[in-house]
Amino acid sequence: MASEHFGLWEYACDCAGYCDGWPTEMNPELLERIEALRMACGRPVIITSGVRCEARNEEVGGVSWSFHKKGLAADLYCPVMGDLAARAQETGLNILPYYSSGYIHVELPLS
Repeated sequence: MASEHFGLWEYACDCAGYCDGWPTEMNPELLERIEALRMACGRPVIITSGVRCEARNEEVGGVSWSFHKKGLAADLYCPVMGDLAARAQETGLNILPYYSSGYIHVELPLS
């Protein structure tokens, strides 16, 4: 397990075999903040996208500078999305809400 509520496999690239699932490692600080977010929500949070290889990032229409390719971002789903976004910001994550697509993008702020 990566943390109390998340398995490391949940962060792996979900491409169709272009990579071994780990073109880069997830940043440990991101793992900690997503776990803190899950604890703050008190309900399941689902990782819909963690790290991505270049091919998978292109498939999903990700930007060329995607933080997913650096292990610094994840896309998350929770039944109460507005609550998830507010709590993500409280944990110090930057967010990009994609409510119409059913998820929020979270990433570590650049120092």
